[in-house]
Amino acid sequence: MVNSGRRQTIYLLGAIAVLFVLNLYFVNKTQEPIADDPLQAYNQPKGGNGENFVDKKHGQHGHLRQIRCSADGKPLTCMKDDEDVYFPFSLIKKRFDVSGHDIDENNFEWTTSYARVKIPEFKTYTYASEFGHFASYSVETRDRVRCINPATGIPMSTQWDSTPYYYPIQIAQFGLQHYSRMLAANESTLRLVELGKEHRDWQGSASTVHESSVRTYFKDDETGVEYVNVSAGAQLTNAGVYVYLKNEPDLHVVHFRWRPAENASFTFLVKVLETGSLILLNYVQVEDTRCVWADKVAAGKDQISFTYALGDSSNEWTNVTRDLLVDAARAMTTLGAGKKTDNVIYHPGDLKYVSVGFRGEATLLQRIYQKPQAHRELFLTAADWAVQIQDSKGGWSIPVERSIAERKLVLPPGWYSAMAQGHMLSLLTRAWTVTKNEIYLQSAVKGMELFQKLANDGGVRNDFLENMHWYEEYPTTPGSFVLNGFLYSLIGLYDLSNVETSKEFNKTVDEGINVANQLFINGTRSLLTLLPLFDTGSGSLYDLRHVGLGSAPNLARWDYHAVHVYLIEWLHIITGEQLLADTAQRWAAYARGNRAKHN
Repeated sequence: MVNSGRRQTIYLLGAIAVLFVLNLYFVNKTQEPIADDPLQAYNQPKGGNGENFVDKKHGQHGHLRQIRCSADGKPLTCMKDDEDVYFPFSLIKKRFDVSGHDIDENNFEWTTSYARVKIPEFKTYTYASEFGHFASYSVETRDRVRCINPATGIPMSTQWDSTPYYYPIQIAQFGLQHYSRMLAANESTLRLVELGKEHRDWQGSASTVHESSVRTYFKDDETGVEYVNVSAGAQLTNAGVYVYLKNEPDLHVVHFRWRPAENASFTFLVKVLETGSLILLNYVQVEDTRCVWADKVAAGKDQISFTYALGDSSNEWTNVTRDLLVDAARAMTTLGAGKKTDNVIYHPGDLKYVSVGFRGEATLLQRIYQKPQAHRELFLTAADWAVQIQDSKGGWSIPVERSIAERKLVLPPGWYSAMAQGHMLSLLTRAWTVTKNEIYLQSAVKGMELFQKLANDGGVRNDFLENMHWYEEYPTTPGSFVLNGFLYSLIGLYDLSNVETSKEFNKTVDEGINVANQLFINGTRSLLTLLPLFDTGSGSLYDLRHVGLGSAPNLARWDYHAVHVYLIEWLHIITGEQLLADTAQRWAAYARGNRAKHN
């Protein structure tokens, strides 16, 4: 009996031991991270599971441990202490459209908006003012700008097509940017360095028959202007006749005037200081839709060569103004895969400016200039392009298709945009302000014609609920009612409407200024009526496409929300309407995490 009792006791203890081990196993199992949890990496506190930590703000100790949790039925791994539960920030970021980043190893910052919300710094505004904060813009360095076309001096876009094209909104912004920078800079103190003044500054190879070069100098007795004729082999492998550039970081703009023969070309040579690579920028008289591309002219592994399509300018005197930082960056960007991360931007100090060389037959003004900027020239280049390219309808058409809302709304090539038309009005009134050439006002007045036509008649206007005029950035049918493009178009109309009429003006210009004023009044009335429809209580809508399509609303990204706030306050400064001031203030608060109250 004793032995039997001992055996039962031993069996009982063994069973208890097995149950104890199984209990430990299943308890630990429930505390393991959920399998295939994509947020698992965010749930490992320093010091391991169950680490004690100190809340420095309240001076309290807490016990942080890992738990199972769920978000709307989706299983997750979270952290919990004695007071609260902590969800992964990656979930919060996506769910609530917020941002965050590490300040340092021990500090993390959450921000509702990834875009900084600004309001205009000016208290008064006229058509001659800087255009908003465009002085801080850099159109040339945008990833969707393929190049500044060397034949026209105008940016070419790849925003909606891989083949570069002229996009009027981008071009107007390019001009307004340089106008605003021109006002911000002191043109009277612009530093200008002359090169090529001495004959010895013009150098060339004489090593072989094919690479030999000739320089002939002469002076116009009537004007006193000095010229140089150059003659060198036309092959891009030939160094040609060249002038060394001044290697000072801020002197990245080069200007010269030349009359090339058919076989003439020129090349800038720059060096990337970080890598030591040499970049050859060859400007050749060819027509090519690529604008800029990598060629095979480079002579060594540390050289990269590109060709810019210069078009045909043979036997015509042409001004050439090139920004070496921009041209080198746009060329290098073509080597990437077309992603935003491939966009190259160079700043003063990134490059060494080596030389400019000429091949073939050409006549040049002997002096070549280097300077820090060419804002006036580039601003007027954009305005002159606008005058020359404007079509018979008064518009600047977009030559590529634009599809919206998963192709529910499609604009075929050749469509017009109220934002483009408005930007051009702002650009052209400023060109008139600077030059007093009435041709710019005539072009601006003609540009208003499309504001008076409905979208289905080829214009840029849609009517919301029949009597609310809306000037469409994308004039679709049914209307899309994009907010930021409409606001920019109102500013353009205001700019033209505030030019003082004059007996010296063409009658059409005087009448057009009055029409612009009425279009602005009509648009402002619509804005004051419809603006509340764009308020979501925590942000803003990009457009009202859902009204016509019966779809979900199209929420504005935070960067567009920031644009909305800036433009609404800008129009408050212009009109004095309190509704605009209140809206701008409330929407700015949304970007700081404020939300409208619920019932």
